[in-house]
Amino acid sequence: MTIKVGVMDSGVGGLTILKAITGAMPSAEILYFADQKYAPYGNLTAPEIAERLVRIGEYFLQQGCHAMVVACNTATVVSIHHLRSSIQIPVVGVEPAVKPACSYTRKKSVSVLSTPVTAASSRLNDLINAWRQDADVEILSSATLAFLIDHMPTSQVEVNLEVQRICAQVLDHRSDTLVLACTHYPLVRAYFEQYLGEAVSILEPSVGVAAQVVRVTSYNEANNLLVSQAENSGLMVQSNGNQAQLEALSHWLEELGLAAQVKSQVI
Repeated sequence: MTIKVGVMDSGVGGLTILKAITGAMPSAEILYFADQKYAPYGNLTAPEIAERLVRIGEYFLQQGCHAMVVACNTATVVSIHHLRSSIQIPVVGVEPAVKPACSYTRKKSVSVLSTPVTAASSRLNDLINAWRQDADVEILSSATLAFLIDHMPTSQVEVNLEVQRICAQVLDHRSDTLVLACTHYPLVRAYFEQYLGEAVSILEPSVGVAAQVVRVTSYNEANNLLVSQAENSGLMVQSNGNQAQLEALSHWLEELGLAAQVKSQVI
């Protein structure tokens, strides 16, 4: 049996998770859906996010998916429990890498960068309280960075300026570890590395999420034979966004070396 996994995000950020999953599960079928019509999720209420997740989950079920990945920190912290009670397949969310960061830091100083919704969530604050030990953990947030990344490459100058602003705060805090707690942010990891240098380690969750998907699907490469390339490429990418959003999605697919065309899909 070929395993099929549905991966969703409000935009392009989930592509970092998608890339890790394709690496861990090379013969699985992956359906990526970008809910760009409703992006950014930070502008939606919790009930609105829950409604979108359930609707997309139902679509994944119709498409024969064996598991669903919510590749969005905001959606995970706000509505993943509601989603899990609403659909009958395993659901994997995204958890900020707070635990490894607090174990890894040598200076006992960690910065966590998230969207404003995630920054204010009890889920993130509970994670920090559970794992901080004696580390000083600073929560930083950006109201614009995820949105700007969704509009790359036209927003490249603005992205650069926003990353500079954030990195100045990380350095002021004297952090030696930065947690990227939004799946969009690893797409511009090189920008952070440019301004922070080797003194600050950067952690993000994509490998851990991929490992969890392997576990919940009981994926086994030897028993998961990919259908022929003539029938299915193994990776499908869909979006309900406008033309500019579709072009941005295509841009990041190319940047990440993910071979797939973006197709419009109304959900």
